[in-house]
Amino acid sequence: MDDKQTLRDHLIAARKTHFAAHGAAAARDLAAHVPALDLPPESLIAAYLPMGSEMDVRPLMAALVEHGHELCLPVCLAPHAPVIFRRFAMDDALAPDAMGIDAPLDAAQTVQPDIVLLPLLGYDASGMRLGRGGGYYDRTLEARRAQRDIMACGIAFAMQEVDKCPSAPHDQALDAVLTETGLTRFERKR
Repeated sequence: MDDKQTLRDHLIAARKTHFAAHGAAAARDLAAHVPALDLPPESLIAAYLPMGSEMDVRPLMAALVEHGHELCLPVCLAPHAPVIFRRFAMDDALAPDAMGIDAPLDAAQTVQPDIVLLPLLGYDASGMRLGRGGGYYDRTLEARRAQRDIMACGIAFAMQEVDKCPSAPHDQALDAVLTETGLTRFERKR
């Protein structure tokens, strides 16, 4: 097992325990931090639907809409490819994408988000994140950042911060992390 997998296993177990005890309150607290994001009016935000013990971002998504922002969700069209994003409203119908994850229907407009909110297992003070290991967000951010600057904001419980995330050259750094305790911004090399 490599360092990344060992850390993933540890963080999955710790997050699951933390989620069971604090998940609902943390999701409400997370949503209260929308002003800290300091987003331009009418920004298009790529969110995600939480799986397992990931931070529940649905209250945050509702708060973003209340603040005048529009949402989109990732859609995986093929394994090992960057994801695309399709416009999404909270009551839209969903269907499984190529990875079996609920996503907007084919008829939903494909869009380019201004900000990507993404789940993670761990993050460090330099803005590196540890994800599930599929590389979907790294490939997607790399492709989007080659076209234009895009903000990547990790969503996590504060307890998911680690001393150092193992990283490889292809790993994409975050611009910020939003937790139930607030927003932390990072200086990302551009």
